[in-house]
Amino acid sequence: MIGLFVVGAIALVVVAIGVLGSGKLFKESVPYVMVFEGTVKGLNVGSPVAFRGVKIGAVTSIRMRADQAARTITVLVYTDFDPSQIEVVNLDAHEKVSLGDRYANMRALVAQGLRAQLEMQSIVTGQLQIALEFYPEKPVVYAGIDKTVQEIPTIPTPLQELTKKLETLPIDEIFNKVNLAMDGIAKLVQSPELKESVANLNIALKDVQNLVRNVDAQVKPLSAGLSETIHDTQKLVRNADSQVASLGTNLNEAIGDGRKLIKNADGSVNDVRVSLVDTIKSATAAIKGAEKVLEELESSARSDSALMYRVTETLSEVEKAAQSLRVLTDYLERHPEALLGGKGDPGGK
Repeated sequence: MIGLFVVGAIALVVVAIGVLGSGKLFKESVPYVMVFEGTVKGLNVGSPVAFRGVKIGAVTSIRMRADQAARTITVLVYTDFDPSQIEVVNLDAHEKVSLGDRYANMRALVAQGLRAQLEMQSIVTGQLQIALEFYPEKPVVYAGIDKTVQEIPTIPTPLQELTKKLETLPIDEIFNKVNLAMDGIAKLVQSPELKESVANLNIALKDVQNLVRNVDAQVKPLSAGLSETIHDTQKLVRNADSQVASLGTNLNEAIGDGRKLIKNADGSVNDVRVSLVDTIKSATAAIKGAEKVLEELESSARSDSALMYRVTETLSEVEKAAQSLRVLTDYLERHPEALLGGKGDPGGK
């Protein structure tokens, strides 16, 4: 009977350890420590540690350490990570990962930007949790207080960063400027000039209202007259369209007749030009014959004789006539329309 009681007691102890301890005695865990700036109110033992929303550990202890020499107090948060929550691939199944290996892996992740930050777990209860995320732009800051446990660097929360910025602002100076501005506004509101300006503004608004009423009264007859004017303009445009259409037809006919006349004139000019060319050729032949006769006469007559004089005059007249024919031919080639309308004035009109 005693033996049965002993065996039952041992069994109850094992069950109690398994239930009350949540099996922690039979699980592998990796301890880490974190040092946070400011308050950790809302963070309790058992608060989760999550990486991108996935719980990978929990807070096991929160301690305070006072430095007598430096006169500082630091809050240390100890956590346990559950390796079973992280599946490692490309690893030999028979290879056992030691604590040193896990710490080395954590240091490599920290070098890549892994940081710990307090995060609101519940707005209603105000409970906090520790969130792990990569912030490569944030510098690595180790407190280096507990050398026995691997430390994970922390960064302040957005609220803490905002608080730091607000602390650097010259609040007193800002409030003094605001007070001065409010005093100036109060003086402006109570000044008699502002009251007078408001009264003048009311008068101006009344005048504007009267002006708008008068304009409304004038706009109605003006709009009626404008409508009639637009109607008459439309009629005028329609009549102009009909006149332009008939004028365009007559203009096309006149252009066709002009083209026919120019073609006929071109034919006449060609005929006259041919005749003039023949005449010039005949005159040139006559001049050459006269020159031959003159050479014969020169051999038989003196240079100062009457016959020689008459012959010279005749040749001069013949040359002038030939030159006039050349000028006429050139002019007709440039202005064939002169055969129809005659030679115009020097301006070409």
